[in-house]
Amino acid sequence: MALFNTDLEAIFFVTIIIILLVIINHLFRFIMNIFKKIPAKYKIIPTFILQMISVFIVIYLIIEGVPSFKSMPPEQQAILTGAISTAVAFASSGIFINLISGIILIIVKPFEIGDLVKIKGDKGIVRSISLTRVVIETFDYIFIEKYNSEVISSPIINYTINLRNVRNFKEFKRRIQSPLDKGVFQTKNEYLDDETEFEMELKNIYEKFFLQKKQPKVYAYTYKMTFPYRRFRIIMDKVENLCNEYGKKGIFRLKPRFHILGFDIKVNVKFRILAFNSDKIFDYQSQFTHDVYKIIHSETRN
Repeated sequence: MALFNTDLEAIFFVTIIIILLVIINHLFRFIMNIFKKIPAKYKIIPTFILQMISVFIVIYLIIEGVPSFKSMPPEQQAILTGAISTAVAFASSGIFINLISGIILIIVKPFEIGDLVKIKGDKGIVRSISLTRVVIETFDYIFIEKYNSEVISSPIINYTINLRNVRNFKEFKRRIQSPLDKGVFQTKNEYLDDETEFEMELKNIYEKFFLQKKQPKVYAYTYKMTFPYRRFRIIMDKVENLCNEYGKKGIFRLKPRFHILGFDIKVNVKFRILAFNSDKIFDYQSQFTHDVYKIIHSETRN
């Protein structure tokens, strides 16, 4: 006796189950990609096993569930089973997989329109999200379309800090602060002055936005630059002055800050720009970087 009463009922339920299995498979891949420390070879095995289980479930439901299938001769059942297996495999790729990946993106929400992100090496602002693709505008003003299946299987860095449900200034400060907020090359007194300045900046932002019942997003964009050893201390002193100038002009929400990552062939420095509008970073980050390069060039050309 078949699992379902009619062929139409069987087709309906099997279709729903196939969609759910595909979503589960891709959600599992997405979760596995989050754990970057797990070697790829250990991710492949459970992913493959889950796919095989999904295929067997669909084949079993069709063989045991469709009344017309059970009444077929064994030869026709074998042919149809092979065709169904191929169809299930096809459904796990191509256009259909983009639609499923789009549904997963809507459910998981790793980013939203207007967020500043890095997806598979491309940095930019998310301009649109559809059921099949995501469009990113890069800092070179180039629009890049990425299929949702590519996005869902790629590492995603979202430079957005969501400040919803922040109840007090202490929690606000904890979310905003990072190691880059503590400058370098300062004496003890200079460090304390910088801490006081940073505290006042944060309190000003907190009072302006949160006491007015506004809950903005913060875009904390980070990027690396390399500096020469020659006249490095002098260069970084001038870069610190440049950061102060940008802070006074209010171009970004807070003044740009930097942190020395390490010394290799050259000195590696990481910059952090924080704003409440991703377009601010999009429009002025390149100018700030250009100004930093001007300092490097002026100090090393002689």
